[in-house]
Amino acid sequence: MPSYSFEALDAQGQTRRGVLEADTARTARSQLRAQDLVPLKVEPVQRANQGFDQVIWESKVFSSTELGVWTSQLSGLVCAGLPLERALASLSDEAETPRQRDLVSALRTEVNAGATFAKALSQHPREFSVTYIAVIGAGEQSGHLGLVLERLADDLREQQNLRGKLLAAGLYPAIVCVVALVIVLFLLAYVVPQVAQVFGSNQQQLPALTSFMLALSSFVQNFWLWGLLLLATLTAGG
Repeated sequence: MPSYSFEALDAQGQTRRGVLEADTARTARSQLRAQDLVPLKVEPVQRANQGFDQVIWESKVFSSTELGVWTSQLSGLVCAGLPLERALASLSDEAETPRQRDLVSALRTEVNAGATFAKALSQHPREFSVTYIAVIGAGEQSGHLGLVLERLADDLREQQNLRGKLLAAGLYPAIVCVVALVIVLFLLAYVVPQVAQVFGSNQQQLPALTSFMLALSSFVQNFWLWGLLLLATLTAGG
């Protein structure tokens, strides 16, 4: 179904912006009027590269940290007794980026149209995991959505802290390995060739291990650029 970005006035005269799904622009305006909004502008959302290559390299609207903060903010509003639709409207107005504002506005529109919050979240599987949606659905069914959101925000915060600790724990060994690799490459590329000249002047048969080191040094000198490209590819893939 096509999506339309809109700009409208609410009953208090405040400007509302967001995104909603409708068959036509006329239907979108009708939906806005049904929500006691006066449509000022309704335009179709242009979506490029639909299909298999749709927004493959575009980052998520919410990072892991931002999702935790957003969930915590929503929890605070819901626990304070604010209806979910009004809580989403408030978060949409306070969104830091246009993409965040459009996403939250779309969630608000779907909830206002009668969909459950979990159903609205499921329309954006790239942004919200299956576990996240399932927990929200359980909170809605139990009637304790605010409490569930609060615990979910705590879990997301703990996951982020654990991820940071794991990253910090693995950073030192990674640095040591990189430094050791650089030292070995330096020895093979610059030190070993100088020693090879000494052995070459004696014209004696070299031990197998020494011959192997000389061959490895020659390989590094000839293909060091390809080695760097391979290392960069492996690092990016990891």
